Amino acid sequence: MTTIPSNLWSIPLIVAIPLLAAIVVNALYDKRAIRYISIISALLTLGISIISPYGYHWFTGHPAFDPTTFTFTFDPGIPGFRLSLEFFFGPMQQIMIVISSLILVFCVIMATSGLTKHQGPYLAMIFLLFASAAIIIMVNDLYHLWIAVEIGSLIVVGVVVGSGTSISHKAALKYAYFSAICGSGLAIALALLLGITGFPNVSDVVRVINIFGVGGMETILYISFGFFILSWMYAGGLAPLHPLKSEVYGASYPHATAVLQAQSKLMLVAIGIIMLRIFGTLPFVKEVMIFLSIITMMLGVVIALLQIDFRWIIAYLIISHSGLVTLGIALGTKEGIIGGIFQAVNDIIYMSVLLFCCEALYYFGGATSTRGSFGIAKKSPWLCAAVLLGAFAASGIPPFNGFQSEIILIQASINAGFPEIAVIILMVSVTTLIALLRAIYRIFLKPPENEVAANAQIPKSITIGTWLFIILTIIIGVYPDIALRFIVPFVEGGFLP
Repeated sequence: MTTIPSNLWSIPLIVAIPLLAAIVVNALYDKRAIRYISIISALLTLGISIISPYGYHWFTGHPAFDPTTFTFTFDPGIPGFRLSLEFFFGPMQQIMIVISSLILVFCVIMATSGLTKHQGPYLAMIFLLFASAAIIIMVNDLYHLWIAVEIGSLIVVGVVVGSGTSISHKAALKYAYFSAICGSGLAIALALLLGITGFPNVSDVVRVINIFGVGGMETILYISFGFFILSWMYAGGLAPLHPLKSEVYGASYPHATAVLQAQSKLMLVAIGIIMLRIFGTLPFVKEVMIFLSIITMMLGVVIALLQIDFRWIIAYLIISHSGLVTLGIALGTKEGIIGGIFQAVNDIIYMSVLLFCCEALYYFGGATSTRGSFGIAKKSPWLCAAVLLGAFAASGIPPFNGFQSEIILIQASINAGFPEIAVIILMVSVTTLIALLRAIYRIFLKPPENEVAANAQIPKSITIGTWLFIILTIIIGVYPDIALRFIVPFVEGGFLP
């Protein structure tokens, strides 16, 4: 037996700190200390995710079995059966958790600045939402996958209800109802895989299928894949379940939507990669994933054009760009997966810019409808400039980050033999720009028809957060290797569990 290495210390902390913060702030309810505890907890989570080394954490203590030497080892480099429930923290997990933690920091500051009642329960939901996303992006076993998706879906309901409107209550009720259906479906899928292979660990499942095959179990694998697809559509808001997720985005506070959309992107990437690893060799699996991605891209951006409220335009654009993320993964090539993960990182960043700008509009009396014109550009030129830059990034215009990931996706589509998909990506980019510019013109640039607050006091946290993420869009747009050096090694197999 080889020497047993220590479990990676940082992985439990990335999950435990948000969980403990949720318990504490919920108990404090409306005390002043909530703000300081929340901010410190978010900063600690961010700091740990930055300095953490790469490695594994095993929860059951079971060593891997090496069938060639009939020995047991914890060494993840041994191509044996893991026999364990494990988390994995690598470069791809690091960059996605770091970006999500940064969003969490500003979300907490904005929430404690803007909300005057029930801060504790609301922030508890925000922390639990982040914890579920962190779990699912690090998970490498079927049990934790199901638990993380279930917890995340339930917490989404609480976050949406926190906005306190009738629209949010309806959206939360719908989402909760379908959560039970999709969660049960995922449990069935995992049970089928466990029954076929006998292992809960994803790496073990993949190894069994690759070495021993599935015999006459192809039908059961397809049934499992079908339930996986249902959960993928539900968790990420893919078509035809996109109305559920778009209502969740549109009915929540914009700062909460920033965390919600980050969670959705992490779920799309994690579940998509797991599906590729387990079902990728089956016929028609990638084709189904590509079809759903294209439909989501097109439906989301078309419906965004029909919206009359800036919040709902952003909500449907988030849906549309989720299709870009899943498209890259669905292509199944190294270039495509790199583009899909890179698109997820970029999308989280530039959508946060737009959502922070939308949050600032609340201080102008909630002027987010495009039916009226408010002339906010004269009252807040910096906000107008920020939302324009965010729109350019979301539309894939250089030198912003959206351009870099979309170029990779276009090249990957052409190299995979799908030039028509490359054209669709370009059409989505153009339509995104049209939808956003129309709203920006009506709200910011057109001479005002309705009176709004002349000197709105926008919290500094919104200003700092907005421009920080704009700077990130430019830095990654000019130097994409800053992000790609975390993604490429993972995809090329050096860090894939």
